[in-house]
Amino acid sequence: MIIDRIKQMGEDLAMLERHDRLQYLVDKAREIEPMRDEHKIEENRIHGCASKLWIIGAPDDEHKMKYQADGDAFITKGTAKVVTDLVNGCHKSEVANLTVENFTALGIKELLTMQRQNGLGQLIDRIIRIAQR
Repeated sequence: MIIDRIKQMGEDLAMLERHDRLQYLVDKAREIEPMRDEHKIEENRIHGCASKLWIIGAPDDEHKMKYQADGDAFITKGTAKVVTDLVNGCHKSEVANLTVENFTALGIKELLTMQRQNGLGQLIDRIIRIAQR
């Protein structure tokens, strides 16, 4: 269940010092496969973010969600990678029933500036809306 995965990731991250959590996000950003330029369009962009961030997603034949994110800043990309890793492979209906508040247990928000916090909320909202289509 996604909620359990979020809580577990939050507990894992809580063991890291603030600087180490930020480094973890940078390391996660390096794992991201670059998104093709044709997907880096305004429609896929997360607005309200401190930097540029794009996300695309769709269910597969078994109704399991698959998202891809990319951005132009390591913290933003790393945060997006953590969030998409939590929902990738989960059933469409489970993702569609999430709320932004479900991700509070992740504990990443506290590391981010207000503008990045806003972007995180927008990212999660977009992930949910994609699953609701």
